[in-house]
Amino acid sequence: MRDRRGSLLQASLLRLVRRGAWGHAQRLLEKSHPADIAQVLDRLTEADRKAVFDLIRSHEERAEVLCLLQFSARADLVIELEPATAGQILRNMSADDAADILRELPRERVDEILASLGESGADIESLLGYPEDTAGAIMSPEYFALSENLTAKEAIERLQQQGEAEASFYVYVVDDRNYLVGVLSLRQLILQPPYTLLRDSMVLDPIRVTTDTDQEEVASMVARYDLLALPVVDHSSCLVGVITVDDVIDVMREEATEDILKLAGTTVEEVTSPGLLRGAWIRFPWLAASFVGGFGGILVLSSFEDLLTATVHMAFFIPIILGMGGNVGSQCSMVVVRGIATGRLDISSVGRIIGHEVGTSVLLAVTFAFVLGSGAVLLGFGPTTLPLVVSLGMFISMVLAAAVGALLPVLLSRAGFDPAVASGPFVTTSIDVIGILGFCLVAYALL
Repeated sequence: MRDRRGSLLQASLLRLVRRGAWGHAQRLLEKSHPADIAQVLDRLTEADRKAVFDLIRSHEERAEVLCLLQFSARADLVIELEPATAGQILRNMSADDAADILRELPRERVDEILASLGESGADIESLLGYPEDTAGAIMSPEYFALSENLTAKEAIERLQQQGEAEASFYVYVVDDRNYLVGVLSLRQLILQPPYTLLRDSMVLDPIRVTTDTDQEEVASMVARYDLLALPVVDHSSCLVGVITVDDVIDVMREEATEDILKLAGTTVEEVTSPGLLRGAWIRFPWLAASFVGGFGGILVLSSFEDLLTATVHMAFFIPIILGMGGNVGSQCSMVVVRGIATGRLDISSVGRIIGHEVGTSVLLAVTFAFVLGSGAVLLGFGPTTLPLVVSLGMFISMVLAAAVGALLPVLLSRAGFDPAVASGPFVTTSIDVIGILGFCLVAYALL
């Protein structure tokens, strides 16, 4: 339903803009939800996107739309604005959203926009000092923090005076040094007797992360403990910010997109900065690895030239054996990569991970090896031992593929690399070479 509404809005806006009916286009935008406008802008060309964005009158609505845009579209729009105009728009965003957009801009442009913000840009500038993809980079410096010496009645009065802040469903309790010592939900606070001290009713030692915690670990903790927000502290346990569940959802979407693209042998950069030459350059190393592996397969086959010449019927079964091995390896690799990313699999338990994947694949390999051997019997060509050869070849290819597909992501993760890269050409190439070698060795032994 939403996609249909977005398509209708896109068609209407483009028609009005190209006719020069600016007034009608502005009125249509005023009646549209910022999320629908953002969805439309993501689909437009750069020129049409800028023309439509310029029609949005309110800086507040512009800020909402920019926060909802994906990939590099928002950076392209902001970089075209005057620094003062960009600053006025960023003032209507939370500091973490503004910092997220500024990270995509050249440093000199960022300095100009921050200068236009004056003192109000201090929070944004402090967030830009944290490494990308860490808790410090995605946190908001706006939160509720109250002294442990306040009573419940005083705390409620302070909250009423403080106004809006991120994660307003939690109240964080700090001591005189601003060290995080406890937490209360608003519900817990309201139900307390008026003169109960916060230190007597708070939950001690709340779950927290430090500013240098990786954003994937932050997302995992929020999901594991079913939190709406997560406090961020520095290395002295001083409260410096909070990460809300909507920020975590953005992280999950970003990390999932990144993993999916790596599984396909490409990167987020190709999506955010599309172009023929750039796309070809990004994909080249992955395809080159596949090409080298395929050439290795040719060398392996050439070593068994006499066998293939004498039993040419073997070659008929190579595609299905390699195809089944490749599919099993990719399945195992994807299961392990996702398990590591979500924290479901512990990379220290290598034996258990490989044992589970290989065990599953053995059951499948027995089934398909029997079916392939039966098919070879029905076809009736080649030596009488050919059905046994292709059955064993299928079995060995699938089992080895499962072991390689499960082992490579674990080894890469333990070495500090992103395990998602293992599900690209590395797994496919390794499985092809190993599958060919296994099949030919079985054939050489039995034929």
